[in-house]
Amino acid sequence: MQLHHLSMTAIGPYAGTEVIDFSTVGRTGLFLLEGPTGAGKSTIIDAITFGLYGKVAQASADVERIHSHHADPRAVPVVVLVFETQSGIYRVQRTPRFERPKSRGAGTTVQQPTVKLWRLQTPDDLEGGELLSANIGDCDDEITRAVGLTRDQFVQTVILPQGEFATFLRARSEDKGKLLEKVFGTAFFRRVQEQVVEAGRAAQARRQSAVDEIRMAVHALAVSAGLEAERREALETLSRTAPELLEAELAQVVDELTTRERHARKASREAIETHKQMADMVSDARLRMQRRERLLALQQQEHDLGRQAVRFADLRAEVERAKQAQPVAGAVRTLALSEGHLRAAETRLRKAREAVDPSLRDRGAAALREAAAQAREVVGSLTGAISLEAALAGRVAELARLRERLDGTRRSVGAVTTELQALPETIAAHDEALTEARRVAALLDGRAAEGERARDRLEAALAHAAAAARVPAAEGTATEALSVVATAETSLAALRRARIEGIAGELGLSLVEGDPCPVCGSIEHPSPAHPTLDAVTAEQIEAEEARLVALRDRAALAAEALGALRSEVRELAARCDGLDAAAARSRAEAAARELAESVRARSDVEAAAARLAELRARVDTLGAEARRLGADLARHEQAVADLDTRIAEETSVVEQARDGHPSVAARRDGLVVAAARIDDLVDALGQRDVAAAAVAEDTAARDADLAQFGFADVEEWMAAERGAEWISARTREISEFERACTQVRAGLSGPELADVQLDALFDDIDQLEALAAAAKKELEAATNEHGSLRDQVARTKRRVAEIREALAGNATVIAETADAVRVGQLVAGNGDNQLNLDLAKYVLIRRFTEVLSAANTELGRFSGGRYTLEHTDAKKGNAKSGLGVRVHDMHTNQVREVGTLSGGETFYVSLSLALALAEVVRAESGGVDLGTLFVDEGFGTLDPDVLDDVMHTLEGLREGGRTVGIVSHVSELKSRVADRIEVVVKPDRTSTLRITA
Repeated sequence: MQLHHLSMTAIGPYAGTEVIDFSTVGRTGLFLLEGPTGAGKSTIIDAITFGLYGKVAQASADVERIHSHHADPRAVPVVVLVFETQSGIYRVQRTPRFERPKSRGAGTTVQQPTVKLWRLQTPDDLEGGELLSANIGDCDDEITRAVGLTRDQFVQTVILPQGEFATFLRARSEDKGKLLEKVFGTAFFRRVQEQVVEAGRAAQARRQSAVDEIRMAVHALAVSAGLEAERREALETLSRTAPELLEAELAQVVDELTTRERHARKASREAIETHKQMADMVSDARLRMQRRERLLALQQQEHDLGRQAVRFADLRAEVERAKQAQPVAGAVRTLALSEGHLRAAETRLRKAREAVDPSLRDRGAAALREAAAQAREVVGSLTGAISLEAALAGRVAELARLRERLDGTRRSVGAVTTELQALPETIAAHDEALTEARRVAALLDGRAAEGERARDRLEAALAHAAAAARVPAAEGTATEALSVVATAETSLAALRRARIEGIAGELGLSLVEGDPCPVCGSIEHPSPAHPTLDAVTAEQIEAEEARLVALRDRAALAAEALGALRSEVRELAARCDGLDAAAARSRAEAAARELAESVRARSDVEAAAARLAELRARVDTLGAEARRLGADLARHEQAVADLDTRIAEETSVVEQARDGHPSVAARRDGLVVAAARIDDLVDALGQRDVAAAAVAEDTAARDADLAQFGFADVEEWMAAERGAEWISARTREISEFERACTQVRAGLSGPELADVQLDALFDDIDQLEALAAAAKKELEAATNEHGSLRDQVARTKRRVAEIREALAGNATVIAETADAVRVGQLVAGNGDNQLNLDLAKYVLIRRFTEVLSAANTELGRFSGGRYTLEHTDAKKGNAKSGLGVRVHDMHTNQVREVGTLSGGETFYVSLSLALALAEVVRAESGGVDLGTLFVDEGFGTLDPDVLDDVMHTLEGLREGGRTVGIVSHVSELKSRVADRIEVVVKPDRTSTLRITA
């Protein structure tokens, strides 16, 4: 993959838009990314990673933090990246999730992340191209497919993080495993390992479950057989220790229970026979007693029935007379109904006469019908007036609405006219303000430059005042230093004179009798001089000379400082144009006010122009509105006049139709009610006549029926008449009496009571029943005992079968789970696995050896063939074998720990590992072409020779068109790498890029 172009807006410390053309800055294949710590070097790498994958380089970092807090809150953070792979040239544009101020009102709103992906024909096409997708999921899938690397692989191969690999080099085996598992994606093998280990655990659980099943089956058998606790424990112990002996013990338990069951069955049969004999005796005695009681009861019933015979004969005659009266009941009931109808008709006729007009109450039916017809004719003539009356209220309301609308239209016309008259003056004022704003805004660039100059003058004036204030103190220091030097020189001259004066005493001390004097040559020394107590020694002279040298140096430094300070004062005086601090501050503040005025004017120009255009458009709009409102006003005035005339005409018609009534409808309703009441009176007259004729006819029919069925009058019929229910009830009562008489006679004459003797003696039934009850208890006890033992034998035999099945199942489970248990232990690094090495770590070790093999190729070049890396899986204590690394020193033929490497050695060993890992990942990703690499910080620990080797290796990475970016702030690299991307921190703490290519 080759990077061509990167554009960042409002990203990290970059408040504005920053652009990097990798095609230019990386044309030599090597460039330097430098800048202070925290300036934004890592932000460039984060922006590249975010553009490709929607995430930053550090997996733990929040992608929303990529949004710059230095930028305008309204600015949209966006990254645009142009890159090329074997699949083609692409341009991706991403924005993160961020908050921006609401367009209306206070507060913020959340903007969701977006992405767009284009396919390009050339890398320079920053606007066109074929849009592939604007869906985040589709774009992520397409970019991952085109690059051929996941985000984790991209961060580990395109961005070589030296700090991570130095830590990786010294890390424990478990920590190395986490990184390699992340890079190589071997989590699949760990999942397989976990599944296999889980299968082994499941197999162990099956075995334990089978053993538990045997134990539970033995326990269930002991409970079913009712074994004592000691024997139960012996059986459970035998099932665990010697299951082959369990069969004999189980057979013995079953035999003992079977013997007990056989004895209980015999006792049960004997109890059944005894109980049967006693029950037969009780049954025979009870039957004879019941027959005697039956005979006595029948004799008593015969006596009671004989006493009721006379009453039932009278009842039978009364029922016959009631049946004879039944045919007359219909005519009597019909006459009663007719008389009721006649009374109701007369009541209705009376009410109908009261309801009509008094003048009509005594008229006949023909006159009444004519009066009703006349009323209905008047009702028909009122229909039109009723419609007018119903619509009149709506028309009055409509007239009120039209007048209200007319008033509103007149008010609107007045408002539009007033606004139209005021607009020309307002437009002229806004036009004048816009002209002034444009004039002030045109001065912005000049005022900005003047503001910079005023700020520089103010800074220089403040610095000049501070420097001038330090001059007297510096002059005093220099004068004092020169005075001290003069004093020291005078003191040194005095000491030298004293030394010369006292030299004779020193020579006198050195004279030896017989030796020549070094001054006069005499060998005799009659009166040698002696040193005085205050004689100056050579050491004192040397010390004073050294002090004088130091004082002169100090005086020279003070003089140089004074000269430099005076030079600084002169330079600052020139920079501030001779202004003092107050004057410079006044000018700076005035320039700032003018600059702020121009900035506001520039922002006001667009708003004022837009407002002026709105006002001019408003004039046109109001003109059209005034014309429309004029037409509406004329139309509304005509509508009000027309509706007012129509309401007056219709009101006159309605008043005439009311004829003194509250309303036409009320008059019509009164006429309708009067006609209906007349109709009711006519109907009541007709119904009364019909009812009277029916009563006369039904009276004649009743009298004929009374004579036919032998009744002299209605009173005689009423005395004999009974209801049908009474006749039916009495008939059933007579039948039951006759049936009872028949049954008693049949019972007394039957064969079962023929041999009953009322005076015979009977057995004691209570004693027999007590003996039978005792026999029954013995029967139940014996039967229960036998049933319980029978069930216990059956349950015990089932338990024995279950134990045998559990033993067989346990053997099957052991055979079936043997492989799963063994493989699970091996994969987990237990059991026969002598190295205690699990499957996932074994796969990582194989990958790790490939990385070490590739790393040794680069390490041999860096170290001059001295060092190679070796993998070791030696165990430390109880820890499992793992991903240990040791260094083999070819010069001493010694193998030592990586912790003994120096800082520079650790760097290029780590670099070798990083490059090797990138190469192995690239190869495993199908030979992905890594056209652009970034090598992170760490060059400061290298000596010049090793730095040369490392730079030579990095330059070798350029072969095949590869571009390498070095992230560092080592000064020596600036002279080695011509192309640079420099991150510059501005005074407001934001950053910008300076590109040298």
